[in-house]
Amino acid sequence: MHTPYVARCGAAFAILALATASPAEETHYDVLVTSSGTTLVIGGYDDAATTGTVPADQMRVFGGEVVPTGTTSAPYESASPGEPGFRAATQSFLDNPSLMTPSSVYTALPGGTPLTFSFLPMSINAATRNLYYWSGTGSVAFTPAAADVSLGLTKQGGGGWAAGITGTSAGVIPGNTIQVTSTGVSAGTVHTHLFTSISQAGGTPDQGFYLYSLQLGMTGLQSSEPLYFVYGALDPDALSPTELTDFEVAHGLAEVWVENNLAAVPEPAGCALLGLGLAAVAVISRRAAFRPAAG
Repeated sequence: MHTPYVARCGAAFAILALATASPAEETHYDVLVTSSGTTLVIGGYDDAATTGTVPADQMRVFGGEVVPTGTTSAPYESASPGEPGFRAATQSFLDNPSLMTPSSVYTALPGGTPLTFSFLPMSINAATRNLYYWSGTGSVAFTPAAADVSLGLTKQGGGGWAAGITGTSAGVIPGNTIQVTSTGVSAGTVHTHLFTSISQAGGTPDQGFYLYSLQLGMTGLQSSEPLYFVYGALDPDALSPTELTDFEVAHGLAEVWVENNLAAVPEPAGCALLGLGLAAVAVISRRAAFRPAAG
């Protein structure tokens, strides 16, 4: 069930409060996975504060950055320890009001069970694709990424894997196992990071913003609602402070556009315009500002 109009407009004012925070106050959220009844539920895990939250409409839009790697195989990649990050907490964490908001509402995931993902297609205007791109200039306008652009998720280390999509992908693309939940005293927990990389055949992908969607799954539970990831690709060292600020503002605009147009049911025009206007004046802070994520 989606939040009423007044509450969602209030959330837009909350975006303004986040957006005007100083860099030291910015919050980076990992994807927090829990359950309600028989369904996977998504919230955010604050690495710095080590707290979790599940908003009324769940947290379904996440952001990050990919930066140059100096290699041709993956010209842009998220910095160590990788993005996106995924968390699942114990029942005692979920029931602790000083750690979880709301507390004593959600159920920990079953132990010893794989948490998996698939890439989902998105329909924007007349197109249906798995991967979209926006340059960051003018109004937010995501269009299908170039056919030879690829976005990959990689789990590094033992038992690692790679899965990905391209500018021509247009369906449900099976991914892999993010992590098997723990057993024992910490049963049901997950803590891992994947690496997002963006490449283009025979060249370097355009700087700008890349959008993709995932759905999480687990045996015995209904799959999550779609999650959306907006990744900024650029070389921060090649930009002036003003250009970098402009890029961050555009990133905020892109995330709010996805929130209003893909993650939520259609809202009254006034609220949608309010959200976009607030994002235009500052930076939304569901991501790290071109620095490695903590945790």
